Amino acid sequence: MKRSFCILAILLFLLGGAYKSPSQVTFTGGKGLGRVLSADPVKPTDIFLSGNVSTYQVQTGPATLSKYYLSNLNTTVGLASYLETYFNIIPFQDNQKNLWGQFGDIHLGVKYLTPLATNFFKFGLSGYYKFPTAAIGNVAYETFSTDHPAWAARALLTLDFFDMMPTFPIKFNFNLGYIDHNIFDTYFTSNIDQMFVGAGVQFAIRSFQFFTEYSGEIFFNNSHNVPYNQNSHRLTQGIRFMGPWNNTIDLSFDFGLTQYDSLKNQDIFHKEYYSWKARVGITHRFSVYKYFDKSAKLQRMKEEEERRKLEEIRKKREKVKQELEQMKKRIEKKDDKKK
Repeated sequence: MKRSFCILAILLFLLGGAYKSPSQVTFTGGKGLGRVLSADPVKPTDIFLSGNVSTYQVQTGPATLSKYYLSNLNTTVGLASYLETYFNIIPFQDNQKNLWGQFGDIHLGVKYLTPLATNFFKFGLSGYYKFPTAAIGNVAYETFSTDHPAWAARALLTLDFFDMMPTFPIKFNFNLGYIDHNIFDTYFTSNIDQMFVGAGVQFAIRSFQFFTEYSGEIFFNNSHNVPYNQNSHRLTQGIRFMGPWNNTIDLSFDFGLTQYDSLKNQDIFHKEYYSWKARVGITHRFSVYKYFDKSAKLQRMKEEEERRKLEEIRKKREKVKQELEQMKKRIEKKDDKKK
């Protein structure tokens, strides 16, 4: 009985301390979970700088261990209450061919929150353009890509239960989109075109934010050769919490769901994706609101004027002090001459 009471007290303490945690960004930028974006953007004038490193290792022979490392570095900027932009680079990516790996592709994206939005229901649109800066495209273990310029678009739906359940803030995000891996081929009919599907849930307990999501890239024009379970898709479990110096630390783990009967005959539609991936990241948020808000500008001007006046007073005091020192020296010299 006593044990049950203690457990209940702990749960009430945790849930009672729940709050709506600050916005966070995905692995490649843009407000959201891991890969799944939320419909609403980050706050206007907020800037998120984020980086993460992920790894996967697999035994490829009796004495051979294949290692895969990937890093992301991105910036997310809130432009308005309905608009954000994000930029992601891959500073390092293993390609399983060169000893030191390579610089990966660059993505530039934008998100728009449509007028179809309430505190509970939000509908948005997002898209990105890929610059093929990687020396080698479609690297081993990673999701499908090409060495061509590409673009993608998504419809975003968010259901936010914070106002309904403020003591247990929970949010659901759903994404459905199209990925055109080559802007020079036909739209929507190419065999390499993919559909992005994603769904995730996040909730906060005190300063911890937990999220679980499913995401996948599906060859929808080639389903007869690539059954659904042979596409790249995974389940991601993650946690975020506040670290030192107002940084957010995130830890996540991917569970690969791709299934093959055999991989003896590999082609561009069938390759070995990672079966798991561990990831650690850090995000720092800062705001430039004070540089745009009118009242904040006036306050800043007032503070600068006060600092200027204080500086003038300090200089006058220094000048008076120097004059007194000089006067003292002159008096001392006169006294010495009289002696």
